[in-house]
Amino acid sequence: QSTIVLGHGGVSRTNPDFYAITVMNHILGAGGFSSRLMDTIRDKQGLAYGITSHYDARAMSGSFWVSLQTKTDTTNQAVSGVLAEIKALRDAPVSDQELADAKSFLMGSFPLRFDTTAKLARLLAQVEFFGLGFDYLTQYPKWIERVTKEDVQRVAKQYLNPRHYALVVVGDIAKAKVRQ
Repeated sequence: QSTIVLGHGGVSRTNPDFYAITVMNHILGAGGFSSRLMDTIRDKQGLAYGITSHYDARAMSGSFWVSLQTKTDTTNQAVSGVLAEIKALRDAPVSDQELADAKSFLMGSFPLRFDTTAKLARLLAQVEFFGLGFDYLTQYPKWIERVTKEDVQRVAKQYLNPRHYALVVVGDIAKAKVRQ
């Protein structure tokens, strides 16, 4: 089996495109079974049990990465599939349904980020640390709702780079015949 992580530099938490990136990333791979990567790499091609993408936005630019595991002999196919999905997200607008589903999930699940006192304390600490404002809890859903299909494609083009990335494959590299 090969464990694959493909990624590149990301954005800071205070980047003005953070909310559009959040929606874009949900559609790409952070949205679990409703994401493009899960649909293509797992469901259609059967290359992985699970696959996810993540933007780690910090005070300084964080990282973007896609992570999955696949059979050794499908390593190259899985990497090519991930890069194809990134390219597709950059090249064409997302569907109205993808956008609506992503926004609905992100807005609807937001209250779960502060449904315990520990989670609320952690969220309030982040709000303070990043200077997100006292109205963050009421503004977050509005900022997500404002994201358009054009925003998603624009940030995909700007912040996803299928040509310049770091690729880490842990496994039998010789047997996987990883293209370098």
